[in-house]
Amino acid sequence: MQFSFLFWRLLAGHFIGDFPFQTNTVFMIKTKYQWGVILHGTIAGIFIFIFAIPYLPHYPILWFYLFLNIIYHILVDKAKLVVTPKLKKIGFILFLLDQVFHIAGCWLISFAVPSYPHYGTIIPLYGNTILINFVSIYIAVTYGALYFILSIKSSFNMLLTFPDWKMKTIEFIERAAIATFAVLGSFYYLFIPLALFPRGFLSFLKKKKKYNISIFDLLLSLSLALIAGFLLKIALQIKGF
Repeated sequence: MQFSFLFWRLLAGHFIGDFPFQTNTVFMIKTKYQWGVILHGTIAGIFIFIFAIPYLPHYPILWFYLFLNIIYHILVDKAKLVVTPKLKKIGFILFLLDQVFHIAGCWLISFAVPSYPHYGTIIPLYGNTILINFVSIYIAVTYGALYFILSIKSSFNMLLTFPDWKMKTIEFIERAAIATFAVLGSFYYLFIPLALFPRGFLSFLKKKKKYNISIFDLLLSLSLALIAGFLLKIALQIKGF
């Protein structure tokens, strides 16, 4: 399977639009109103447009494909909203399938241009594929993992406690730190328990209800962060770092 220079930019745009910019308000609108999924799909599509800007002057057909992608995103999310209540037991699988479909859309769009032109390589940050990979993985392991964990717990009728902004921030820093330690490797693995300490301390020692998490939460969070770190490490090795 070929992953072009453009694909990684479209993927980053997707993750940014689908996770950080699907705020609590946007999510509420998406699930409450018929037109809400159009709002979210448009926001996600705009970010993919932004990341494709260096290619647009060279390949006008991309405008058409990117517009189709917005419609595609809306249809995929709408289908997920309709199907999830009926297939609650496999909600976490639907979550993964949703992302697979969106990522596949980015991959297909990247075939609209030849794989060899790397337009935008001289643009600071945009031209750095490793940085783009890091951005994508860190968004997935922070925001994406949060919703994935919630979908797993919902599927198995486990207690759901959506974290407030404080706990969400601690949780994001926890997984980002663990992923970073996995990338660095060697003695940095010894720091992983320290990353798990803040949420564990607040939940198990202070025993405050609003900070309540389970061992399952911590172990699943740890597993997803380690997987993200190993993927980044592989990406660095492929690039020769």
